[in-house]
Amino acid sequence: MTESWWGLMTSGQIADKWSLWLDTHYVPELFLIGRGVFTYHTADEKFNFTAGYAHLQLTTPFSEGDLIRPERRPWGQVIMRLPSSQGYNVSFRFRYDARFRQSFDELQLTDGHDFNHRLRFNNSIRYQFKRLDKIKTALSASFVNETLFTLGPDRVDIPFEHRVFLLLGIQRGGSTLSPGYHIRFQNTSTSQVRIVHGFVLWINFNYQFKNLRRHFLREFPIDKI
Repeated sequence: MTESWWGLMTSGQIADKWSLWLDTHYVPELFLIGRGVFTYHTADEKFNFTAGYAHLQLTTPFSEGDLIRPERRPWGQVIMRLPSSQGYNVSFRFRYDARFRQSFDELQLTDGHDFNHRLRFNNSIRYQFKRLDKIKTALSASFVNETLFTLGPDRVDIPFEHRVFLLLGIQRGGSTLSPGYHIRFQNTSTSQVRIVHGFVLWINFNYQFKNLRRHFLREFPIDKI
């Protein structure tokens, strides 16, 4: 199966060690998500801690791709970065999602919600190429692996999923354009694996609310997958 993944992301420094995310992701006939989160950065930038809230609209087996099923999702993550002087940025991330999705039966949405825990383990390698000063543009390449486990107590549609992303980063000023490719492996039952893949295009804007002493906190589009 093929799909496309579109994202518009913003992040801004709001205090010496704090930043704010506002972003949205859209996969046609699958989901639409909007998120608002705060991130705390340690002084050495080796760790950052994020907590926030997301609202989603999901498809159902009977809605023919229409996004009619709402989900409310408090979530949090921690990222650890390994230092490098060779142009590489290696990171490890753990994210927890508390998923409250509206229940449904064979034909329609019903009252009440299904609640699930989702655990997400992510590692990424990002390489920063030499800056192209003539056109004031920086290029990077990213490889991302992410494994997701969904647990009860309520109904679990996809207990296991693995995602791989290959992304090019084109950065000019505070804007980054990230075209690429992704593939997802989903364990939908004990005997069936579904594979979906396709094009990715993410647009990221970094901004500042005011002139702060620290003018740059380390954040990348791959942090926001």
